[in-house]
Amino acid sequence: MAVIYGVLRGKLDRWKREDPPPGFKKSPHLQVRLLDGQGKPWRVPVNVRSGDPAKSLVIFHRADPLLSHPILEDLTALPSGLTDLNHKPRSASNALDYSRAPLFDLATGIALPPSGPGKDDDLQDVVGRQLNDLKALGGDLFAFGSHFHDPAPKPGIDTEFGTKDGMHDIHMNQGNAPHEHDEDNGVFNDGGLILQFPDHVTGLFFRFKTQFLPTDAHGNRIPGVSKEIPPAQPPVVTPPVPQPGEPHPTLPSAYVERALVNPSGDDPGKEVVVIGNTTLTTVDLTGWSIVDKNGAADALAGVLLPAGGSVRVVLSGNGAQLSNNGGTIRLLNPAGVLIHAVSYSKADAIENRFVRFNT
Repeated sequence: MAVIYGVLRGKLDRWKREDPPPGFKKSPHLQVRLLDGQGKPWRVPVNVRSGDPAKSLVIFHRADPLLSHPILEDLTALPSGLTDLNHKPRSASNALDYSRAPLFDLATGIALPPSGPGKDDDLQDVVGRQLNDLKALGGDLFAFGSHFHDPAPKPGIDTEFGTKDGMHDIHMNQGNAPHEHDEDNGVFNDGGLILQFPDHVTGLFFRFKTQFLPTDAHGNRIPGVSKEIPPAQPPVVTPPVPQPGEPHPTLPSAYVERALVNPSGDDPGKEVVVIGNTTLTTVDLTGWSIVDKNGAADALAGVLLPAGGSVRVVLSGNGAQLSNNGGTIRLLNPAGVLIHAVSYSKADAIENRFVRFNT
């Protein structure tokens, strides 16, 4: 079933574990009960393992705090309850895309079992601790994913939670293999949990080991290009800190290093993107393109990226434009494959100052 995309806002009421017995074939979930502003209950099932034990890994990413992302600008303006985005234009300002509008470093994901005997030794422990903190402080939970309505309540959990409505697919929804949930693939179609505390925002994001990146304009795998992004090794609660000299597993040869998002005066024709090179080879960027959060692009021609150096690209003002209210910058190769992407917030767009990206 294709994703019916939207975001659900509410207050956390409670959550419940599902601890699967050995040999359990279905996907266990952490079941979350939310209450909207009218007191209506909603169910948010969060996958903690896939249904196939052979492909069971859920890779978990925590952005704490979640900073420098356009999704934060309008978060508090969202109404309580369901906001349907299924037939509305989507961008980094109202939807999630783990690849095109990065919320975290893909290399720092951790793989945890769905259940364990100790404290903080499984995915439900780690997520549950965050949810407990949110409830204690009276914060709001934003669940991005696919809206569902069960005509017939599921025995057990629907009756217990008192609802047939909810939000599922709280995970990445792109890069699935053909005939394996590929009907869920899409762009700005990813799920996740954003926790709004009184003094900061935390993001909890989930993807399956079998989901490959980058993806094409429909969120599908690109043959010969898309690949698995493995979790950090070994699986631990705290992501490891890369040691000096260690290769970054997702660092591309060309990347967005800095950008002048907010030049003085009128912006068009004066915005600058600085592209860096991690290799010892000069890269001809002819045919490459810089794409903004709305999909507008500047095609590059005759631009040489020096070995180990960087190059300034002044945007024409007729294609990609960098919003001062937060946005994304994507770098595509001549085949249209996403090579690198960065996100920035309204607060980052200081006049006459470059935004530096930690890539």
